Amino acid sequence: MKVRKNKQTFSNPVPKHWAGDEAFQSHILNVLSLMFPGGEGFFIRSVKQFKDQIDDPKLQEAIKGFIGQEMQHTMAHERFNESVQKNIADMGWFNWLFTVPTFEWLEPFARNSLGLHKLCLSITAAAENMTGGFAQSLFAPGQAEKILRDDVRDLYLWHAAEEMEHRDLAYDVFLKVGGNYPTRIAGLALAYGIISAYVAVGTTYLILTDKEFPWAKLPKQAWDLFTQENAIGRVFLEGMVDYLRTDFHPSQHPMHAGALAYLANLEKAAS
Repeated sequence: MKVRKNKQTFSNPVPKHWAGDEAFQSHILNVLSLMFPGGEGFFIRSVKQFKDQIDDPKLQEAIKGFIGQEMQHTMAHERFNESVQKNIADMGWFNWLFTVPTFEWLEPFARNSLGLHKLCLSITAAAENMTGGFAQSLFAPGQAEKILRDDVRDLYLWHAAEEMEHRDLAYDVFLKVGGNYPTRIAGLALAYGIISAYVAVGTTYLILTDKEFPWAKLPKQAWDLFTQENAIGRVFLEGMVDYLRTDFHPSQHPMHAGALAYLANLEKAAS
């Protein structure tokens, strides 16, 4: 698992509606991007907590790659978030609301409780599967082309390809340290509940403060979000149902051929 850098600087401010004509989805993705730095820091801590319990050298090496990739994702999205916030409302309040209660209050309580100490890792495994499904959909025909800015498209394709590459990692660590089905499903419920709640709050705020928002298109865009193939809402729901299976494993969803080709092109360009 290789650690790669995305060098986009987004020096030209990113428009608020960068996902083509889909203003609603642009705001959802803007909110998710605001959550990525804090969320990925949480993923790293959750995996590192159990690193010393892993005696498989290959899995230990994969953990190092996972941590490196997530650190790079954090830095890239911080640059993107700084750029896009120049064209949307100030979201400092949202960053506080997401990071402080979640990672400064709830996380230490769960991490230091004997009966809940594997819950953070379980949440990470579920969230990684969630983002892995969205990453897979981004490489479906016509999806990436909706992102009109080349630098933004490059960011999301790079991030998506690496999400698929390390999709198994947190889940494998969870199994290796004795994670069971009830804890896995509790992590799923918390991951989907927390992420959905914050996305709803943040997206609602961005829509209400967006003077250019196309309100007439909102009903159709909201419907499409959960009904159209490869739409983010539908992908997340399908991923949740899939994760409920007792015989589930992320490796049952191999990397998209387009993602493999994308990473191969990155390697070729770097050589």
